[in-house]
Amino acid sequence: MNVTVTAGSWARAWLPGGKAQLNLPHPAAAQDVLAALAFPADEVGLFAINGVAVPKDAPLSDGDTVRLFPVAMGG
Repeated sequence: MNVTVTAGSWARAWLPGGKAQLNLPHPAAAQDVLAALAFPADEVGLFAINGVAVPKDAPLSDGDTVRLFPVAMGG
């Protein structure tokens, strides 16, 4: 299945240009994009599929867009 992964500039080290197209086996979950990109799981605080926040084990469908958000930082 083909999915698009996007993230902000905080993810530049793992996702150059902030966007990637992946072809994942079916079934796949939101968190599976991390392994496909060699992206450290501890850097991601939230997943969104097609603009809706989801748990990391939410199933993906062909054509979905997965947005990665960083772990919240404060001070």
